[in-house]
Amino acid sequence: MMAVISVSYILFCGQFLLLLTVILLQRLEGIHSQNSSTAEIPTPSANQGVTIIPFSEQPEPDIVKYEIPVENVNYTEAYEYKPPSPVVLCSYLPEEFIYCQDPVDHAGNHSAFVEMGHGCVGWGGQTQKEVNHTPVICTALDDIECAGPREFLRGNVPCIKYTGHYFITTLLYSFFLGCFGVDRFCLGHTGTAVGKLLTLGGLGIWWFVDLILLITGGLMPSDYSNWCTYY
Repeated sequence: MMAVISVSYILFCGQFLLLLTVILLQRLEGIHSQNSSTAEIPTPSANQGVTIIPFSEQPEPDIVKYEIPVENVNYTEAYEYKPPSPVVLCSYLPEEFIYCQDPVDHAGNHSAFVEMGHGCVGWGGQTQKEVNHTPVICTALDDIECAGPREFLRGNVPCIKYTGHYFITTLLYSFFLGCFGVDRFCLGHTGTAVGKLLTLGGLGIWWFVDLILLITGGLMPSDYSNWCTYY
């Protein structure tokens, strides 16, 4: 019985000593690591002086200033055209927002037409191929906001004008009073109208020829205007 107790006592003491040894080893390892980290930090020696600068005398850090760029806006040019902008070019405005002048009459002066670049040298025509076309000067109406010049060339206006001559009326004059040259007087052909009057319509031949010319479009107003239409 005593032998059993002694063996148990010895084992217990051995375990206690082993636990105590482990605790001591851990403590020694912690102290060693602390001493090694402290040794790495340099400490000023007694012979080496340390200068402490007051906070008020410390140099201020450099302050970097950023200037915001300001775009040069030219307010003299109102409504500058920009494609994404809702303000359209004046030349693109609908017809109800612009006023267009009548075509310029050059009265057969082709040099004036070449110099100006637009206008009508000749007027009239029975078919589309015979009628000349030209752009006209248009202006944007007041209080309409648009970009670009407010006066511009636009359109392809036919060189046609109306001066109050009606085909049916002239035809009746030619049929009933053509022997007296009334039809040519009405159309502005005064010189030939006087000759037709003196010859009483060329004894009927001139009267018949003018009637055919009037129907076929060979006899037109002297100012090259077109016939007015009835609405």
